[in-house]
Amino acid sequence: MVDGSIDDKTGGTLMAVRRLLGLKAKGSRAKGAEQSAPAMPDRVTPRSVSRELLLLGVAFGAYYAVRLVVRGSGLEPMLHSIKLFRFEDSLHLDWEIALQRVFLDQLDWLVHVLNFVYAWGYWLVLLGSLAYLFVRRRSAYRWLRNAIIISGMAGFLVFASFPCAPPRLAPVGIVDTMEMSSSIFEEVARPSALTNENAAMPSFHFGWTLLCAVCLATAFRRRICKAVTVVLVPAIMGLTIIVTGNHYLLDAVAGGAICLVALAIVALLSRWPARKPCELQRV
Repeated sequence: MVDGSIDDKTGGTLMAVRRLLGLKAKGSRAKGAEQSAPAMPDRVTPRSVSRELLLLGVAFGAYYAVRLVVRGSGLEPMLHSIKLFRFEDSLHLDWEIALQRVFLDQLDWLVHVLNFVYAWGYWLVLLGSLAYLFVRRRSAYRWLRNAIIISGMAGFLVFASFPCAPPRLAPVGIVDTMEMSSSIFEEVARPSALTNENAAMPSFHFGWTLLCAVCLATAFRRRICKAVTVVLVPAIMGLTIIVTGNHYLLDAVAGGAICLVALAIVALLSRWPARKPCELQRV
């Protein structure tokens, strides 16, 4: 009797979560002809667009608001950044200085391109992916949207418990490439009052770009397009955040890991077998 009650509550909670996230669970389709019929693409209507814009606006607004609130203070973020760099050194993963030096000495023109990618390319990929998937593959759009929200919530915990300054601000020998900026397009990436300089760990520039690449790949038919998207897009962003001195390699690893776990959670929620009302009432 108790087990049945617990199962009822668990099933009801999962259904509520799926409904909130807009996920369709396995077994939720009607049987018969409707089940075998090909799925029709979701229509793009003013109402659906308005709803998603409101949801994304609230989500991103809350993310950046909390990100500002949980900023660290004093020397703690700088000390965390130095400790992270030393930890990378112990693992022989401190590639940032050598990689940045190659670009500064031999490919300085490309540094300006990467400054632009960090400031603008990130948003173009993120918002462009959401818009494309909303129109072309709504299910992948929901997965991307929900994974971004879940990973952002996890990021709050890290920002609050481990405030970390970016390597360009830590005394580790990494240059702030924004100081080389020569155009308004690069200047926008400079720190401002709306920027939390102590939220370098994890890197959602990399993590959310990785999410976009994975979800976009599901909308492509050709394998070569899938492979290029999943490999090339995150690789370019990973190179960008390191060469510009905004993140350590481990920041990218942490951001990617958190985002992939969030995507796995979304996948589990969407594939959890749905229960009919009569099954939820059964003891």
